[in-house]
Amino acid sequence: MKVGIVTDSGSDIPRKIADELGIEIIPFQINISDREYRDGIDITQSEFYKKMIEQNIAPKTSQPALGVFVNTYQRLLGKFDALISIHISGKLSGAFHTAEMARDMLPGTNIRIVDSLSASMGMGGMVLEAYRALQKGFSIEQVVKMLDTIRDRVHLFVTLDTLEFLKRGGRIGRVKAFLGSVLRIKPLVSVVNGEVEPIAKARNKREAVSMLLAETKRQVSAETRSIITVLHTAAEEEAMKLKTLIQGHFSKAEILLREAGPALGTHAGPKALGISVVPKVSLG
Repeated sequence: MKVGIVTDSGSDIPRKIADELGIEIIPFQINISDREYRDGIDITQSEFYKKMIEQNIAPKTSQPALGVFVNTYQRLLGKFDALISIHISGKLSGAFHTAEMARDMLPGTNIRIVDSLSASMGMGGMVLEAYRALQKGFSIEQVVKMLDTIRDRVHLFVTLDTLEFLKRGGRIGRVKAFLGSVLRIKPLVSVVNGEVEPIAKARNKREAVSMLLAETKRQVSAETRSIITVLHTAAEEEAMKLKTLIQGHFSKAEILLREAGPALGTHAGPKALGISVVPKVSLG
């Protein structure tokens, strides 16, 4: 059976890599100053952050339309026997539920919809593991079972440079309650069971990065062979330094560096740093 993989642009897998691997990315919609862009198609990540910073605006993102999912599935089922469609946490976006609706509109097809319960490369790492498993000859049932197993062990930590964009986007609820009235504090948050949870609060950026690294070390074994991705939103220089520290501690892991896209950046704002950890499974 020939199985294709679909994800959304919230996975932060670079389109060049996705094209090389044959992974389909359905783009989120981005609204900037009343103009619509397709994530990764009409606007790059660098252009997105440039507009965000220079125009001092809070962009808005929206899930792909139902018709986009339906058309994508129909097109791909012309060359694949079945599809695995992996999406950003259903508690953070409606994309997962829209994917389910699209599948239900195509009776008689074999489309497995997976809620990653994560975002960015927390989800992207799961997509890469699914691809590798299929390449090793795993069945669609085995791959879906594998994804169900590893998603509970995925970590995604993010430290924000500012709370302004969470505030503008109305996503500050639990974080604000954790911080009280002090909105200049730089929080460290995590995606737990598909939702954003506050972990700690720092007084400055240096302390925040230190907490980010310490929390990763606390929850992940130094001997891990996981996919560890250092994430940033227009903060490449700081991310490179953090990557060096990660490489020094997690010497057996696969270490990646990615600039997070609009799905994360809209709410995190510029200059955020993050770390995602996705466990690898034995593929024989």
